[in-house]
Amino acid sequence: MKSSKKYFLYVRKSTDDSEHQVMSLDSQINELRAFAAREDIVIREIIEESKTAKQPGRPRFNEMLNRIEAGEANGLLCWDVDRLYRNPIDEGRVRWLLQKGGIASIRTPTREFLPDDAGLLMGVEGGRAADYIIRLARNVQRGRREKLRRGEWPGGQKPLGYIYDHRLRNIVPDPKRAPLLQKAFEDFATGRFGLSAIADRLFAHGVVTRGGRPLSKHAVGAFLTNRLYIGVMEWKGEVYEGKYKPLVTIELFDHVQRALRVRSKPRNTRKGHNFPFCGLFRCSCGSMMTAQWARGRHGGLYRYYRCTRKAGACSEPYIQENRVSQSCLELLKPIALTSEEARTVHALIDEAALEDSRSLDTEIKAAQEKLSALQAKLDRLTRGYLDEVIDEDSYRRAKEELVTEKTAQKREKERLSKSRSSYWIEPSREVVNTLETLGKTETANNLPEIARLVQKIGTNPLISRKTVTFSFVPLYDFVPSLLASLRLAPTPSTKRRAVTNRKVQIGDPTGNRTPIWSLRSSRPDR
Repeated sequence: MKSSKKYFLYVRKSTDDSEHQVMSLDSQINELRAFAAREDIVIREIIEESKTAKQPGRPRFNEMLNRIEAGEANGLLCWDVDRLYRNPIDEGRVRWLLQKGGIASIRTPTREFLPDDAGLLMGVEGGRAADYIIRLARNVQRGRREKLRRGEWPGGQKPLGYIYDHRLRNIVPDPKRAPLLQKAFEDFATGRFGLSAIADRLFAHGVVTRGGRPLSKHAVGAFLTNRLYIGVMEWKGEVYEGKYKPLVTIELFDHVQRALRVRSKPRNTRKGHNFPFCGLFRCSCGSMMTAQWARGRHGGLYRYYRCTRKAGACSEPYIQENRVSQSCLELLKPIALTSEEARTVHALIDEAALEDSRSLDTEIKAAQEKLSALQAKLDRLTRGYLDEVIDEDSYRRAKEELVTEKTAQKREKERLSKSRSSYWIEPSREVVNTLETLGKTETANNLPEIARLVQKIGTNPLISRKTVTFSFVPLYDFVPSLLASLRLAPTPSTKRRAVTNRKVQIGDPTGNRTPIWSLRSSRPDR
């Protein structure tokens, strides 16, 4: 007599690739059908699924359990319990349905699980399945790390232009595609071909996507920037030296990166006239200034700047572009440096940076000694507690104080390390280079460069009654008085004192207005 239970026969394979484990599915179905015939088991439906059970969310599995809850079946037939679940969420749902009787029986060729087995027995089986997955994942990751340390390809999808050599257990250049990839690098380095053109050239030689289409611009950009092709593997943010044959030289790779940077720069696609001071100055009424061509009283074509009148009616007159540029130069002139003065200040910066670095080394060493002393105290405290020399309350209070002090000291050491001379020396040199640019004669005839300098150095640029005004940003507002003292100093020693005694206020990376550098060795919070 056949059982009154109706079973869903559930079979699963662990990959979404239809080419893999197809025989495994067929063999499971054949074996389970034969088993059901021997045991007089009524199969309600065969449910197949190509999903891993490591993660919850298998659609056919969840649909099957929903149908069991709806009463369409009250039994499950599978090859092994690990076909049903390998994660605690799916395991919990199956065990709950078994416990409350929604599932009357779970059958495998070797065992039957009844509602009374929903506790310990099913838990053991579920733990076995989950433990297998955890151990497998751990072993796979360990194997990959070891391969990476040896410079071997860790597995997974092979990079374009390479094939896997099982004898060498590493990737080797693909005889067909590697030369095409090398040519793609060479072509792009010339600057005559873009990403789309490279994709088209590769497509013409059979390098296509799985769907048979040309590579996307993103895909081309990805392999052109992949350091794997020069022998450097990156895996989860860590870099490894690859022990395989690179496809391109480092020099060619660098040429390609420069060509990519050139192409990535935004292009000015706006057609029409180029007015360098547009969008820079405001009118006294609050509106922005715009520009236009106009004819002068005596003929001739001139460029003028005027108010956009976006804030309403405005009576401000027009102003010629050459007057704007001349006014900007007059305002910038007081902070310009000659080449000789720039060399002098650069030398002082180098000298101060060296002194600053030596001082920091001493302070960092002292901070490390304090950290070591605090750690020693913590170790002694822990030993005293373990030896029952001090009670638990005293141990906790003392430990809290020491840990708090150690944390503060650790932050102090980090602050000192971040305030190395490189923290202020580059901003210092950038200021000096900018001031030297102002002193060059060719700058006076370069209107875009004048506008750039005003935008960089100036703040609140305004045009009112044909008068250009702006202030200097805090980074540069000290310069006029500094240069006055430097230029009026009668001797080199006096000049050195005038420069080295001058602190500069700059906003630090946290946004605070603190003296983070000077032409002597001043640092944050020092």
